[in-house]
Amino acid sequence: MAGVNDVVLGALIGASSATGGAVIAQVGGFVLEKRRELASYRVNLYAKRLEVHQQAFEWTHRLNVDLNESKPGVLDAPETQRLNDTARSARAWWNGNALYLDPVSQSEFVYFLNLCFAYARDQLGPQEHIWKQMRVTQNVIVAGIGMKHIEEKKAKADG
Repeated sequence: MAGVNDVVLGALIGASSATGGAVIAQVGGFVLEKRRELASYRVNLYAKRLEVHQQAFEWTHRLNVDLNESKPGVLDAPETQRLNDTARSARAWWNGNALYLDPVSQSEFVYFLNLCFAYARDQLGPQEHIWKQMRVTQNVIVAGIGMKHIEEKKAKADG
């Protein structure tokens, strides 16, 4: 009888090992798939963030052109109306894309837009410098892309 019990016990242990191995393989496969999904999500998110930061940078250049051509305080001048229209369009764009911008770019971009509206009405205070703010906004948009993180990872991979 002891021999039969040993055989049954051995079979049970073998079956348990096989089942455990299958479960481990399934869990491992699941974890690997989730890691791939997360990596894909990060790549897609970064691509969208890059696209939106590029669009924000474009808006600063469009506004720059209109700022240079506008006639501050002359609200009925076509050039000033164009600045207001561009700033309104940029604000509508910002409303639809702000969540893809990093927090500093969000803040600086909308502040720059508000200064553009004030500039058109010739209502900037003495402490507000539209040209300085435009440069600050452009610089934070470029920094907000996050290229630093990619360059660091590339350096670690190469090094």
